[in-house]
Amino acid sequence: MAKKEKSNKIPLPILIIVCAVLLYAAYTSISTLVLAIFGDSVIGTVDSYGSQLIASKAEPNRSRIVSKGYWFMANGREYRGYVMYNSDEAWPSLKEGETRSERIRYLPVFPYINKPAMLSNFDEMGEGGIIYHFFAPIGCLFLLRLVIRTARGKKTNKTASRKPAAKSAIHGETQTIKARSDMDMFCPNCGNRLTEGADFCTNCGAKIQAGTPNVCTACGAELPEGTAFCIGCGKAVGQAAPGPAAAGQAPTYIPSQAAACAPSQGSAGLVGFSDRCHSPEILAAAEKNRKYAIGFMWVLVFVPLIGFPVAGLLIDEMPLGESVIIGLVLSLVMLVMNLLRLRSAKQPMWEGVVVNKYSKIEYKHRDQSESYTVYTTVIHTDTGKKKTINERDSRRHMYDYLSVGDRVRYHPRFGTYEKYDKSKDSIIYCNVCTTMNPIQNDRCKRCNNLLFK
Repeated sequence: MAKKEKSNKIPLPILIIVCAVLLYAAYTSISTLVLAIFGDSVIGTVDSYGSQLIASKAEPNRSRIVSKGYWFMANGREYRGYVMYNSDEAWPSLKEGETRSERIRYLPVFPYINKPAMLSNFDEMGEGGIIYHFFAPIGCLFLLRLVIRTARGKKTNKTASRKPAAKSAIHGETQTIKARSDMDMFCPNCGNRLTEGADFCTNCGAKIQAGTPNVCTACGAELPEGTAFCIGCGKAVGQAAPGPAAAGQAPTYIPSQAAACAPSQGSAGLVGFSDRCHSPEILAAAEKNRKYAIGFMWVLVFVPLIGFPVAGLLIDEMPLGESVIIGLVLSLVMLVMNLLRLRSAKQPMWEGVVVNKYSKIEYKHRDQSESYTVYTTVIHTDTGKKKTINERDSRRHMYDYLSVGDRVRYHPRFGTYEKYDKSKDSIIYCNVCTTMNPIQNDRCKRCNNLLFK
């Protein structure tokens, strides 16, 4: 009898309960902070009260569970509330029809969010309570994300699981037939784009698979074996380097990998947009940059959100309420700016032509005591839109690199530009880290990523 496989998934009822508890805990802390900052106070009426001792030796404000029901008037209407919290208070229980008065704090725009003032006032909460309510929503949302990811299960991204190998029996033996993936379209050594079935990489000479002709790196024409120059564009296929010769024999020559990686004397290989933007190595660099950007974004969001309230607690001259508001506003601005930046990185590539370049002197202050120069490069895209590159003072790299009439391509993943005709240039900028390199380089001297050539 076959054994039943165990499932590691969280049962749906438990998952719903856990998510509800975490969301309620986050809501409790967020609503407390909102009431403390934006809430109004009113005298309410407590009509039910209960206090139960749970631990006589507990730490302060933890010995009893207090339940309290109340109502209050706001905006001409009656609103009710009910809370349970840990405390040391032990008021006498209310008799039937007996009530007490207590100050209630509520949100004017939505009075259904309300609490007793003692639970939603910074002075009553103390420093420990304020810090707790600031960090509790972050921790709850993190745990919620972790629970949801665990419930979904880990997704396997292995090629073998996505594309199962087909098996066929030939002469009694089992052979595995592997499907060609997009990764095989690029050289695993240098990242150069390959024609399907290429025998060797035409850029670095690395062996790919046997039985197919070579391909010209400039125009893509197929090259017969042993050809020194491309029959389509005339580019040199490779240079010869002396190999080890046996005694009494003429020296033999083998293709030099260093020579193959260096740009040829002709300019055909430097005209046209590079296909290396689709290389797995470049795509991996783009994903790495994206993860760094997301991490930096969260740092910029949480630093003011946490730093200003802490400063309000420690600095007497800075009111706590104002510091919290400033921190929230700055965090929201940082979040919106970074989300827009991440969104722009997902936009498709576009191409255009440089139509104008000009510079303008601007001043930092109204008294014109300090000035700086803005260098602007204007590009008209193929879709009819106008794009501008603005650079200041000595950081005028694209202004000097691009000329009017140059055709360019914009790579949103890196926020960089690539020139179509590089044949007359002595330098080339890395599209990953923007470092300037000699045109002879095949890889960036700083980040070692492939240059778009």
